[in-house]
Amino acid sequence: MSDSEFHVKIDALICEGTGYCVRIEPEIFGIGNDGLGEVLVDRPTSNYGDALEEVATLCPTRAITY
Repeated sequence: MSDSEFHVKIDALICEGTGYCVRIEPEIFGIGNDGLGEVLVDRPTSNYGDALEEVATLCPTRAITY
């Protein structure tokens, strides 16, 4: 069972598929068949907190929430 306090989401309506999320945290994010970001692990453990903050901050469209 996960000790996660996070629920990661990408808003597909504003994601532009830049891939910053994948470059920063490839264990959590990927690029889908549509060329947009996708969440691979929607409830990561709490030790991903710093990486999630960085991803959400660097996403140019602010499509990522957690």
